Amino acid sequence: MPKNGQNYATRLNGVIQLVVFSSTVYFFSLMQADPDLWGHIKFGEDLWAAGKLVRFDPYSFTAYNHPWNNHEWLAELFFYFAYFWQGDAGLLFGKLFVGLCIAVCLSKICHIRQYHPLVYAVGMILAIFVISPGFMIRPQIFSFLFFTFFLYILHIYYKLKKNYLFLLPFIMVMWVNLHGGFLMGWALLILAVSSETIIGWVSQRKNPQNKLLWMWTGVTSLAVCINPYGYKLLVFLFQSLTVNRDITEWRPIVWDDLSFLRFKIMACLFIITLCMNIKKSSGWEVCAILMILFASLRHQRHTPFFAIICAPYLIHHLSETFQSFQKIVKLPHLTKSVFNCLTIFIGLLAIYQFYSTVSLYAQTKCRIIVSPKEYPVSAVRFLNLNNIQGNIILPFTWGEYAIWKLYPDCRVSIDGRFRTVYDESVIQAHFIHPDDISRLQELINQYPADIFLARQSSFWNTFIKENKNWIYVYSDKVAVIFLHKKILKQFSSGLQYPKSEPLPYFP
Repeated sequence: MPKNGQNYATRLNGVIQLVVFSSTVYFFSLMQADPDLWGHIKFGEDLWAAGKLVRFDPYSFTAYNHPWNNHEWLAELFFYFAYFWQGDAGLLFGKLFVGLCIAVCLSKICHIRQYHPLVYAVGMILAIFVISPGFMIRPQIFSFLFFTFFLYILHIYYKLKKNYLFLLPFIMVMWVNLHGGFLMGWALLILAVSSETIIGWVSQRKNPQNKLLWMWTGVTSLAVCINPYGYKLLVFLFQSLTVNRDITEWRPIVWDDLSFLRFKIMACLFIITLCMNIKKSSGWEVCAILMILFASLRHQRHTPFFAIICAPYLIHHLSETFQSFQKIVKLPHLTKSVFNCLTIFIGLLAIYQFYSTVSLYAQTKCRIIVSPKEYPVSAVRFLNLNNIQGNIILPFTWGEYAIWKLYPDCRVSIDGRFRTVYDESVIQAHFIHPDDISRLQELINQYPADIFLARQSSFWNTFIKENKNWIYVYSDKVAVIFLHKKILKQFSSGLQYPKSEPLPYFP
């Protein structure tokens, strides 16, 4: 380190903190609409208007008046208020605020332990990079936030002997009404206290900290039942989670390709670091990371939880390894010029990330992007333009978009609420390939409808020939629409078609 090393180190730490938070802003500024965003805002709006929880489904015809286990009702209220008060910007900046809170909390956990500034920067940016694909405007971001809070409270309890465990039940009461991911926090608590207790028994070492943690774990477990459904919510979630979901984010991670490369790098670093530092590792922390790693390998959607819990562990132990390597190899101290160049480079990187993010927001005027290549934007405009009403069969990921645009004139056959509303038979009937004409035929026979909105496919000529009751009326590069012939009779004077391209913005 050059002369006045303390001043240079302070300056370097400052720009490193800056680049960590600029990376948070940069990677967490995804502006694409989640398929369920329309539904979350709509459900929050209707809940607020009704002044009570909507317990029976009014939006579909395949599960009309069926009990609805809406365990995300509080998140939907937040989304509705954010959108009502500030529009798209309220949702985007609200999501960014949650992301920054996660980054601040993770940084505080890292500061509790020994770390090297450069290792801290690389580890935090890698963690943010792993989290970012799942960081959409959806209730799950609250689970990422509260999971980080739980992790922070455990760290300061075990590392600093500070007791903030009394906050856990209050956090859980919020969490259980925001998103089903509260199960991750609950499992983290139980695993932490159980593993430390077992390790104490095996090593014949008493740990008085565990008694207090056991007590607050029990209170937090009782807080799980403070929701509109009580203990029945747990029964529903456990039943639902034991059944496979044919949804991309619920599929396992495949290791023999380059998918999820950032997660795989982080997982490999953890395994290597664990093998090198097994005696120095905290028992509860390793057990928790291994649990989340297993969950992530089984279901892709859990990878952000792994990044959150693994980042502090990696940063601490890789810093120790790096410093040990420095002592063995006896690397020369950085000169003043090298120190300045490194500081300038990191500072410029932070400035570039902030500038790119601000430019993106300015270019879109803080609007959420709705890609006409992913959603049936023009097809739904066609239905609205002609005031076509009735029951509509459509793909799973388009359901809540259609609810926003077409309800109450149309009721959908399925949407992203999945098992919280729909029976398994309805779900399985819809999870079919668009080219599977025979199963499509079974679907429309099993659930008679007036409108059939489907993804574009080269097989629709065969469908038209085999289905005389369904008349082709519209198609574009994304979607195709068939109307039942009894509905088409209402439009003897002809149908109108959209003349302009839709703007790619929410809603």
